[in-house]
Amino acid sequence: MQKKIQSLRCVAAIGLWGSVILVTATSLFLLAAPWQIRQNDAVTQWMLIAGSVLAVLTASMSLLVIQKQIPLLRQREHLADKVEGYAAHIRSLYLSTLGVTFMLCLLMILSGQTTLLMLTIVVVLVLFLAYPNRYKMKNDLGLSDDDMRELFADDTTH
Repeated sequence: MQKKIQSLRCVAAIGLWGSVILVTATSLFLLAAPWQIRQNDAVTQWMLIAGSVLAVLTASMSLLVIQKQIPLLRQREHLADKVEGYAAHIRSLYLSTLGVTFMLCLLMILSGQTTLLMLTIVVVLVLFLAYPNRYKMKNDLGLSDDDMRELFADDTTH
């Protein structure tokens, strides 16, 4: 179970900080690059629309998945099943959001539309809200103090 928790932490950190780095690098590129990629107005408009729809759908679907998945995980009988399901949930959420963030940053660069930056930041903020620390895990999975001791007995860093 300790490997699952370490894997969960690693995937969450990669997804979150990878998204933050992508957004930061993209905004710095748009701000400081000596050249810009320009499309015609129709293509730029459609890229802006596609990126906006993608960002809004990602943020809303992420929140919906969290809202639906967490109560189902809480109802599982065994601690190992809860942790394994939670790890799969976090892996899916964070890696898919990292992929969507990459696509949004690519659309931002190709269209030159910094309007997509604020929507991409909202998508990344959802990851901050869902970041799985030990207390959020306790609350999300409905763990008892004994379960927490079993999971984090040797963990003194958090």
